Amino acid sequence: MSVTARSPAAPEPTPPASSASGLPRVVYGPVPQVPEQPATGTQPAAARFSVRPAVIDGDTLAAGTDRLRIHGIDAPEMDQTCQRRGGTYPCGSMARDAMVAILGRGGLTCEALDTDRYGRSVVRCVTDRGADIGAELVRQGWAVAYRRFSLDYAAQEAEARAARRGIWDGSFMDPSDWRARNR
Repeated sequence: MSVTARSPAAPEPTPPASSASGLPRVVYGPVPQVPEQPATGTQPAAARFSVRPAVIDGDTLAAGTDRLRIHGIDAPEMDQTCQRRGGTYPCGSMARDAMVAILGRGGLTCEALDTDRYGRSVVRCVTDRGADIGAELVRQGWAVAYRRFSLDYAAQEAEARAARRGIWDGSFMDPSDWRARNR
């Protein structure tokens, strides 16, 4: 007879029973319930952190090698252009410049909300002055509310549209449509 090592926390086995092959088998009691783990691509709870990031584009920051995607907004891509007053202008790089201006030289306090399909942390961040950078970028008209994921900034978008700020002072292709067309 062989002896099987068990951890002290393991439940007591029931007496050996024979399997169909005639070999003894050990049957343990009910399987303990394990708490469900968050779905892949999500973090279990919001984590707050402070950072002095670099700006990648109008909705993405860098903290060292980590990329931070701003929650609830979608800004024109760096190569994207928009139209106004009969001409084309680089709205993607202007969105990035607006993000740089919003951040200034201070740091941010961010809350990690999720992880996107590219492995970037999806974050909500406020400046040292307390300004929500997503709300401010949308209010200035350099990003749209990313309704596919959130309605958090829909009011700021309506304000920017009504005042014809940023990309709303002309015509533009929605950033998600532009990405799909220019992959």
